[in-house]
Amino acid sequence: MSKSVSVRDVAREAGVSIGSVSRVLNGGDNVSDVLRAKVLAVVQRLGYRANVHARGLRLGVSQIVGCMVPEIRNPIYSTFVGAVESELNSQGYMLLLGSSRGSIEREQELLRFFEGHGVDGIIATPSVEGPDFAKGPFGRSKTPLIVYGRDADGLRDTVHVDQRGGARQAVEYLLSLGHRRIALFTGGFQLRTGIERVAGYRQAHAAAGLEVDERLIRPVESWLYRCADDMQALLRLPDPPTAVIAPSTRMLGGALKAARLAGLSIPGDISAIGLGPTDAVEFSVLPLTVVRWDVESSGRLVSQLLIERIKARDAPCRTLTVESELVLGQSCAPYRGRSSRSAS
Repeated sequence: MSKSVSVRDVAREAGVSIGSVSRVLNGGDNVSDVLRAKVLAVVQRLGYRANVHARGLRLGVSQIVGCMVPEIRNPIYSTFVGAVESELNSQGYMLLLGSSRGSIEREQELLRFFEGHGVDGIIATPSVEGPDFAKGPFGRSKTPLIVYGRDADGLRDTVHVDQRGGARQAVEYLLSLGHRRIALFTGGFQLRTGIERVAGYRQAHAAAGLEVDERLIRPVESWLYRCADDMQALLRLPDPPTAVIAPSTRMLGGALKAARLAGLSIPGDISAIGLGPTDAVEFSVLPLTVVRWDVESSGRLVSQLLIERIKARDAPCRTLTVESELVLGQSCAPYRGRSSRSAS
């Protein structure tokens, strides 16, 4: 096996000091154009590659950030991670990525992996939040951390989406169209996302003087769950829903599929609103009405906040909110009375 090229080898070949090579490679001051060109030419010819880990140990930085999301296959998180990586790369950082799949054990493994690689900071969407956050793996970590989409109980910088306001907007719009039987599918009832969506759903009903039928609030354990079975069960009720709100992933796709299999049209018989980006929604031929937030901007914001935290570890913790908005498509229509068709 050939020996790796060292800074000493580059210096000897270029006929300059090791310090001169280091200044060129590290972007130091007082480096002439002639010296820079000479050193870089040798670096390219010898195939020198910097030992980032050794440099990190020497300088106390690694220029590496760890990022943990629950599920990278979720299009919301894949878009978020893409924006995070792009922003961090522009600031000279590389990204280590891991999916926790909602497992605390997996989160512990990823945290050890990140810290074992000497990351400068971590971006995470942990499964332990609220008052219990301090007891979880990331709550105990001393590494600069930004929590995305979860409640860090004021112990870490946090960026979250206004899920409550988004759900409230969706329900208010459907109520304005005359709908009174509105189904809500959402995951993570024990986590901030689900809790806030249900709260917004209830607030909109209360403001309209309407009681909530608890059967219409459907908890979903995984974004991969298509909701078809639950939607079929709702359609068999004596007073089934005339509208559905669900995350714009396979959840909503499953609900729409069940409605179509029951002979119902969208939006004629069932109005539908998606929560989040619509890239992964199946069984929809119409432009969807959605509660949208800028996922890419969220990723950039989280990255910028982490870089600030790395530079100022003792600064007060901040909580920032990404606003959501209702964007009208063609998947909602005024309530026109109960359809004669029903699920079998």
